[in-house]
Amino acid sequence: MRRKTKIKSALLLFPGFVALPASLLAAETATTLSDVVVSDESEDGRPETPSKTDFATPKTKVTKAAIEKTNAVTTVDAVKFESGVFARQRYIGDQNAPIGMRGSNPYQGGRVMVFMDGMPIWNPLQISFNGSPRWGLIGPGEVKSIDVLSGPFSAEYSGNAMGGVLNYNTLMPQKREIYTEATYFVQPYEFEGTKTNLQGFKTFASYGDKFGDFSTYFSYNHIENEGQPMTPQFSGDKGFNRNTALAGLPNGAFLEKNPRTGQYRYNYGDDGIQHSVDDLYKWKGSYAINPELETNFVIAFQNFERTNTGQSFIERANGTTVWPGSTVANSGSLWPASLGASPTTLGTSTQTRQTLTLGWGLKGRIAGDWYTNTNISFFDILKDQTISSNYNPQDPNRVMTGRDSSFDDSGWFNISTKLNNEQFLGRKDLSFATGYEFQHARILLSQNNLSNYSNITNAPGNPLVTRSGGTTDTHALFGQLSWRFIKDWDATVGTRIERWNTYDGIYLSSTAPAGSGLTNAQALAGALNPADRQVSRWSPKFSLGYEPGRWKFRYSVGKAYKFALPEELYGNSNGVSGNGSISDSTLKPEDGTHHNLLAEYDFNNGYVRLNLFHENVRNAIYSVPVLNRFINPASINPNGTTNLTSSIGEVETDGLDFTVNHDRIFGSDFDIKLNTTILNAEIIENQKNPALVGKQFPLMPNYRANLLTTYHVGNDVDLSVGTRYSGRQFSQPDNSDLQLPYYSAFTESVYVDLKATYRFNKAGHVSAGIDNINDYQAFYNHPLPQRTFFAQVGYKF
Repeated sequence: MRRKTKIKSALLLFPGFVALPASLLAAETATTLSDVVVSDESEDGRPETPSKTDFATPKTKVTKAAIEKTNAVTTVDAVKFESGVFARQRYIGDQNAPIGMRGSNPYQGGRVMVFMDGMPIWNPLQISFNGSPRWGLIGPGEVKSIDVLSGPFSAEYSGNAMGGVLNYNTLMPQKREIYTEATYFVQPYEFEGTKTNLQGFKTFASYGDKFGDFSTYFSYNHIENEGQPMTPQFSGDKGFNRNTALAGLPNGAFLEKNPRTGQYRYNYGDDGIQHSVDDLYKWKGSYAINPELETNFVIAFQNFERTNTGQSFIERANGTTVWPGSTVANSGSLWPASLGASPTTLGTSTQTRQTLTLGWGLKGRIAGDWYTNTNISFFDILKDQTISSNYNPQDPNRVMTGRDSSFDDSGWFNISTKLNNEQFLGRKDLSFATGYEFQHARILLSQNNLSNYSNITNAPGNPLVTRSGGTTDTHALFGQLSWRFIKDWDATVGTRIERWNTYDGIYLSSTAPAGSGLTNAQALAGALNPADRQVSRWSPKFSLGYEPGRWKFRYSVGKAYKFALPEELYGNSNGVSGNGSISDSTLKPEDGTHHNLLAEYDFNNGYVRLNLFHENVRNAIYSVPVLNRFINPASINPNGTTNLTSSIGEVETDGLDFTVNHDRIFGSDFDIKLNTTILNAEIIENQKNPALVGKQFPLMPNYRANLLTTYHVGNDVDLSVGTRYSGRQFSQPDNSDLQLPYYSAFTESVYVDLKATYRFNKAGHVSAGIDNINDYQAFYNHPLPQRTFFAQVGYKF
């Protein structure tokens, strides 16, 4: 942020002071000094100058001080009070935490771009719940500020910014500093068959120093946590009435309604408590080539492990657990026939993921009035393996079979170089930016059946089930020119030209799809491999702004094309319990036209902002869950789901975004952040299924609102109260699902959060907080966290 301070000379003469000569006094009083522009310094002492290449996009800066007002344990927590932003984080440390902004929901992969110091950490490979940015690559303790950009109105960003952009700016030390932080959290969780205290903790430590022009920074972030069970297991819709269902209720089962059909079902178990451990080891370095040009380096290694084991709620009268498929001979009690469950639904699962990130950047003045922001980054999935068993380890009927799902040769590579000139052609009224970007993304998933899931190395013969994957490359050039043609007015025109290539597509399957005309042997030989493709698009942008005094008015319009991600094209998989995903290698690019009208009034310590926006997206890509029994009646889990990736003809979204952000309001000790987003996202064309026309697009609530207030008690104590609300939404394109508080529903949510922070010795702090103090049980397909308590202490040496 920059502030302008007008300094006008004045002389005050007091009795006893020596009078100045008249000539000097006349000269002084006749002189008015020019405006002085002061550039605020960030926490690490380096000045921050705002970018002039993205001002056509509505933008908010989240400061470190603002983040500290909330219970922000993970990086994604830092934006949970931002307008129009929603991340589905099922529990603290959840790696599947996809994010949505504005007219894009969290399951629409690749519609929100997330950067770490200009280096992409958004996921260009996967979609839906798997399409989460790699939040774990940023330790929360190193975040300096976050730039939040809404919509694709800057030519420097691809169509993957249809929802928006989050750019995390991290700290780089200017002197020797050591920082340590520890956080403990506990969630007393109770729902149906689970009642326990879920506990976790986070430790963060960093060391930074500066030696002449070279700065170095080491950090370690560790999060270990227990998350609530994510996936209950059901008998399926039985079509019985409530009285009949209660009369036949098996011991330990829970009667509930299916949120999609309204029919009764039994919940007989779930996938168990999620135990996760996340370790991030990171080094950053920077070297000042000269006072206006800096080069940066980053190396990050992340190791993540998650385990969960299913649990059965069904019991004999003596309390002995009964497992699906059990008989009198082995457990003393039959599995109730009314449940009709497969024994493969309550197994154990272990995921291990190891990733390596390398990055290099160059930022600053390179020649004359030309500045650069260049980044080269490499993200490699060294290992991402999930081992799942067919049976629960405690099931007396168990066999040791299972499934190995592993990503091989997967990751991405990015080159981005941007040049900007604030006095283009020597004219102070012209600014120009241009650049080139290359994005390479490769995914390959192999699934093998296991004869012994506990010893896959020595187990004989692990036959292939599926192998699918492919590669996408995108080359892009952009240019953007701004002209301040008269006082307070500016106009910006830009364009982005992209060429998208997809190749090396592979789909091998042990079972040929019905109707393909292929034998199983032909499917395994690669007869299903999709063809290579190449598509080119150009995306024009325009913005007109008027900024008289403290007011800002701006209209922006832009085309945006979001190309399909590798998983949308090639992501075919089958889960051990029968769930799966089916992709479509023929998907067209999403074609969006986006409008935004902004009005803003700035205070000394804040602003009031109104955005009206309209989005029209053709060929909207969406993964639709379909019950397995409608795809394959012989499925081992007919009540499970398979996600079908398809294209919805045309979606139109109208929205209103209102924000008040004011620190020390009216000169008091109170800060306030209030924002609300009103949306109407409607399917207006769909040739494949005309019955969807007029329906609300899935996972787009009509109303969201956040309110965060902070009271400063002196300089050392902050007390914050926050409220987060999200309205009802549909999960199905036909809007047939119901708002019932059970698994597979997407319900409204109302959370009230508290936090108190005390700072001591100017270097330490202790804090305590509660999220969801009202203990509201909401669902975003999976159950979301209940009341959670936090305690934290940190100190900088």
